Amino acid sequence: MIATTIVAIIFLYFWLNGPLLHGVEILSLETIETKFSAPILVGGDGVDSKKTQATFQTLNLTEEVGFGHGLLFLKKTLPKYYGFIAALADNPGLSPELGAKLLEHAQQFSKPSEKATLLPSSNMYYVSVVDTLTAVQRIYLESTDIVANIRGYAGAINMGVFIDEKGDIIEAVHISSRETQSYLATIKRAGFYQQFEKVNIKNGGQELDAVSGATLSSEAMASTVSALVTLGIPYPVSNYADIDQVKRFSLAALLNSTWILHCLVIFLLFAFALQRRFKKTKKTVLIMNVLSVVYIGFFLNNSFTYISFLHPFVGTSVSSLVGLYSLFVLLGAIWGKNTYCKYVCPFGNVQRLIMRVSPKKARRKFFISNAWIYKIRMTIAIVLIAGVLLGLRNWSNFELFPDLFGWASLGVWFMVAVCTVGITMVYPMIWCRLLCPTGAVLDGITDLMKFKFKRG
Repeated sequence: MIATTIVAIIFLYFWLNGPLLHGVEILSLETIETKFSAPILVGGDGVDSKKTQATFQTLNLTEEVGFGHGLLFLKKTLPKYYGFIAALADNPGLSPELGAKLLEHAQQFSKPSEKATLLPSSNMYYVSVVDTLTAVQRIYLESTDIVANIRGYAGAINMGVFIDEKGDIIEAVHISSRETQSYLATIKRAGFYQQFEKVNIKNGGQELDAVSGATLSSEAMASTVSALVTLGIPYPVSNYADIDQVKRFSLAALLNSTWILHCLVIFLLFAFALQRRFKKTKKTVLIMNVLSVVYIGFFLNNSFTYISFLHPFVGTSVSSLVGLYSLFVLLGAIWGKNTYCKYVCPFGNVQRLIMRVSPKKARRKFFISNAWIYKIRMTIAIVLIAGVLLGLRNWSNFELFPDLFGWASLGVWFMVAVCTVGITMVYPMIWCRLLCPTGAVLDGITDLMKFKFKRG
C-alpha cells in the first residue's frame, strides 16, 4: 500500500506538471525592420570583415574612438554595409559548417529548376529557394543546433521546413536523429509528414494527429517544427511572408481518441493477469500471448521499456497512453510479482510461443548460473540508466522490441532481434533472463516488495 501510494503521487505529479526539465519558453516578438536593421553576418560566409572595419566600429573600439555607442557610422554618407552584426559565439546557428549543411539539405529537397541561396538572419541561417521557371519563392529553415530541450524517444530530432509567401508550410522533412528506425518507418508510413502541409503559421495554435506506436517521436517532431518557426519570427519568417501580425504560433501532435481503446485493451490484459477469481489455464494464457504479440506488438508497436520511467527526468513529455501503460506496469510489479514480464510483454510472449512449437530435446541447460544471470542483467540495467541520465540518449535504443515488431524496416537490428528470439529454441528466454534491462528494473521492484522489517 505504501509503494502504491508513492507511485500514485509521483504519477499524478508528472501527469499534471510534465517533466522536471522544461525548455525555455520562446515568446512571439514583433519588430519593424528596415534596410538599416536587416541582420548581416561579418566574417565567415558573410560580409568581409576587413571591408566592414572601415564602415563600422564595434563595442571593443569605443574606448579608442570615444563615442561609447558602438556600431556608429564613421562617415556621414550612407555606407555600403549597414545593419546589426551577429556574434557567432552567441549564435551557434550561424556557424559556417551548419550553413553549408543547411544549403545542402535545401538543395536535396528542392526541384531541379529551383535555385537555393544561403542567407544569414540575426540568429540562424536560412535558405531562399526560387524557382527559375515560375519565380515562385519559398524559404527553408532547419532546427539543427538551434532548437534545444525538445526530445523524442532517443534525443533531439532535427527537422527541416519549407514555408511559402502565404505562411503555409509546404513541406516538413526529417533530417537526422537517433530514433529507432522502425519508429521512423512507422511515422512515414502513417503519412505524418503530409499533415504539416495543412499548417499555416498565421493561424496560431494548431494540432496534428500523433502516430500510435511512435507517439514520442511524432510529438517531438511537431514540437521541434513549432519551436523552429517561432525562432524565425519575426525574421526571416515574418518579413519574407509579408506578415504584419503573426498570432502566437504553436504546433502539437496529439493522439486521437483511439488511444482510449488501446489503453483499455492493455488494462484488460493486466486485469486478467492480476485477478485470482478465474483460474489461468493453458488456453487462456495462450490467448493472452497471441493477443499481446498481435495487438500490442505488431499493431501498436508500442513498446514499454525502462526508458519510460526516465522520460520525466530527461525533459521528455509522456502521452496519456504511455503514462497509463507505465502505471499498469508499476502496479503489476508491486502487486503481481512482475505481471508485465510474465503475461503482457510482446517480446517475451514471442519467445514463449516459439517454445511451444520447438522440440524439448533441443533445449539445453543455461550456461550461466542463476546468481550470475541476475548480476549481469542488473549491471546492464544500472549502466544503461546511468548513461541515459548523464546524456547518452542513444543508449536508450538497447531494446530489441521496436526492431522486431517494426518488421517493415528489415534492417540489421531486425535480424539481430530475430536471431535473439530464435536462440530461445536452444536457451529458453535468453533475452528476458540475461539481457533485458526492463525486466531487471521490474524484478528489482518486485524483490523490494518482498522485503519485510523485523522487530528487534
